[in-house]
Amino acid sequence: MEKEKIVALYVRVSTGYQVDKDSLPFQKQELQSYCTHVLHLENTEIFEDAGKSGKNTKRPGFERMMKKVAEGKISHVIVYKIDRISRNLVDFSQMYDTFKYHRVTFISLNEQFDTSSAIGEAVLKIILVFAELERKLTSERVKDIMIGRAQAGSWNGARVPYGWSWDNEKQIPVHSPEEATAARLIYELYDKTHSSGKIVRYLNENDIPTKRGGEWTTKTVADFIRNPINKGDYRYNFRESAHGRKKPSEEVIYLEGAFPPLVSPDLWNRCNAIMDKNGKLRNHEGMPHACVHTHVFGGLFFCGVCGSAFQVQRKDRPRSNGFRPTIYQCGKRNRKAACPAPGVSEVTAGPFVINLIANIVSVSKQRGKIRTMEALEDALLHGPEFSGVACIDKKCLEDLFPLLCGRYVATVRRSSYLPSPLISSRSGSDTEKLSQEKAKLERALDRLKTAYLFDDNAMDEKEYLSTRAQLSEKLVAVNNKIAEASMEDPEAQGDAASFISSASSFLISYHLQAGNHIEYRDLAASVDETVLFDFLHLVIDKIIVRERNISSIFFKSGVEIKFIYKNA
Repeated sequence: MEKEKIVALYVRVSTGYQVDKDSLPFQKQELQSYCTHVLHLENTEIFEDAGKSGKNTKRPGFERMMKKVAEGKISHVIVYKIDRISRNLVDFSQMYDTFKYHRVTFISLNEQFDTSSAIGEAVLKIILVFAELERKLTSERVKDIMIGRAQAGSWNGARVPYGWSWDNEKQIPVHSPEEATAARLIYELYDKTHSSGKIVRYLNENDIPTKRGGEWTTKTVADFIRNPINKGDYRYNFRESAHGRKKPSEEVIYLEGAFPPLVSPDLWNRCNAIMDKNGKLRNHEGMPHACVHTHVFGGLFFCGVCGSAFQVQRKDRPRSNGFRPTIYQCGKRNRKAACPAPGVSEVTAGPFVINLIANIVSVSKQRGKIRTMEALEDALLHGPEFSGVACIDKKCLEDLFPLLCGRYVATVRRSSYLPSPLISSRSGSDTEKLSQEKAKLERALDRLKTAYLFDDNAMDEKEYLSTRAQLSEKLVAVNNKIAEASMEDPEAQGDAASFISSASSFLISYHLQAGNHIEYRDLAASVDETVLFDFLHLVIDKIIVRERNISSIFFKSGVEIKFIYKNA
């Protein structure tokens, strides 16, 4: 009911309005008097924002008031002046639409109007236009003053960068006695190593903090090296905000020799030229860094010590058969040597993971013959890769046994990478039918994804994943058949990339189903790395690495296999 609603009295001052005329006590007194003597309403609540700007609505008192408006608890919103509640036309328009929807009357005392009348509503909008104009003119005046100061060589109050400190007496940045030595060393190291990553490692390992006391990253190092103040130049109005877009060059204020240089201009220019050259090697015509290599276990390895994701360190030398493994290391070591965990190589991790999956497939095919958890453990740890493993965690075995040795297998489903029956010679009409079937399955997958993403009532996640797996399995089976038909017909023209993908899928599935030990380096050398990457990411969620050993593997199904090592 209307009588149960409250009258909201909104008051605000910004840091530029701390004067008696518009002070918070004055606003409160005027609004309370108006409610008592004019509206004859006593059920009021004050919503207050002290020291908050009116240029946006990110104010706690305002947000609390608008929440009550949305809940239908407010009948009136009263302010002393209209610019107390908003100085932005767009924000006010949205706010006023909310008031109208919830039948809230808006009143401003200073302008002497309320929105319960059409005239009051029209006057309100006109006044707000001029309030916003005043704010923008003030902003432009302040900007002009700041640019004028910068052109005269005066510092405009921004935080001084690393290697510099503020001289209160001279009112200018000066070389920091605590940071200047390390700042110069950064340039000297970059001039020698041409690597910001090596500088990051050096600074963090030697506990040299950033200006704010944090850890160095390649970006903070690059930003420091790029800053022209370090060669004595002053650059102002360079970006729209601290991390915003760069402004046009004609709007940038640049003064050479404004401050005593921290490093020589020759060294600064040399380091920046190296950085420009490195940037061109990583990018082509402004495009992002191209993915030259596929790292099969990228995004799967996590550190068992600190929990950080492993990152690619480098591609190792190619082996005689063409296999070129990737070496990974804890991402935290790239930032600070707080994590002592050593890296891991695909040379050891690859055979371990792929043969574990092969053993799981083998167990699923003979699950009726495995009757004890001990037999399951022996079957899963079959192969030389597991010689250092003492056992599998008992709880994990208890969870695995009913899944792998019961009536169904949840850990590794018959995915699109498991082999489909080979079909010998096919006629042209058969190939055409397969192409039609392929197109049909691809359309079905697209429609399934659209229905799942945009129709809340279509299906739940479990049903979606199950249906997608079935369709994907059929699609790759069709792709395999098309690839086989292309191999049988030398004149058949097919897409090379599609053929390689299908053939690689077939090779992976063939090795998994064969039941024999898999030589990972031969498999990795013979299949498309992208397909192997997709396969591992299809069945595995993450792999925990500790002391170069695989500690746990979490599968997409939610099942974990945890390994206990003999030397642990």
